[in-house]
Amino acid sequence: MLVERIMTSPCVTFNAQGTIKEVIHLMDEKNIHHVPIVDDDDKLLGIISDRDIKLALPSNLNERAPSDLDVSITKIMHTQVITCHPLDFVEEIALDFYNESIGSIPVVKRGKVIGIVTAKDMLNTFIELTGVVTPGTTIQIQIPDVPGNMHEVTEVFHRYKTGIESILVFRDKKNTGKKIVTVRMQSMHPQNIIAELESKGFQVYHPMENSI
Repeated sequence: MLVERIMTSPCVTFNAQGTIKEVIHLMDEKNIHHVPIVDDDDKLLGIISDRDIKLALPSNLNERAPSDLDVSITKIMHTQVITCHPLDFVEEIALDFYNESIGSIPVVKRGKVIGIVTAKDMLNTFIELTGVVTPGTTIQIQIPDVPGNMHEVTEVFHRYKTGIESILVFRDKKNTGKKIVTVRMQSMHPQNIIAELESKGFQVYHPMENSI
C-alpha cells in the first residue's frame, strides 16, 4: 500500500513567521495534534506537536505572562524531520514510526509539503488490512516454514467457497521453523474449514477454544 492511499492531503500547515500563540489557536480550531512548519513556498522547515505546545505553555506553578507565547514558532519547532514521499510504501514508513517513536510524518513532493501521515492513520490502516471491520471469523494456523504450504491452506477455503478478507503471516517466535498464518474469513461458521486444516496436520487456534 502506498502512502498516498492513507495520507491526509492537503494538510494544515503553519508559516514559520507565525507565533506560538497563533499555532495554538490553529491547532485548537482544526482539532489537530501535529503541524508542519513551512516557508512562503510551502517548503518544510520543521514540525510542531501538541506535546511541544504543552511544554511551551505557562506553568500553573509560576506566573509567566501570556506574552511569553508571542514569540516565533521557530523557537520550539523541531527542525530534524523525518519525511516521506506519496509513492513510498506504508510498510517502510511504519518502521520510522516504530524506531523513532514519532507521532507524524510529513509527506513531501518536489520539496513541498503536500500531506501528512499520523500514527492514527497507521493504526487505521492496520485495522483495515486485518479486515476486522467486516463481519467474519479470524483463525490462526501454525504451518511449517517451507514453500508450498500456503497453497494447501488457501485451497481449503476455495473448496468450501469461503472468501478470505485478509491474510497475515509472521514467524512463530516460540517454534523455530514454523510460521503463524492469521486468516480473516468471510464466514461466521468456520468449523468445517478448521476440521479439514487440522486433518492436514496444521495446528489451528480459533475463538471456539477455551484458551482464547
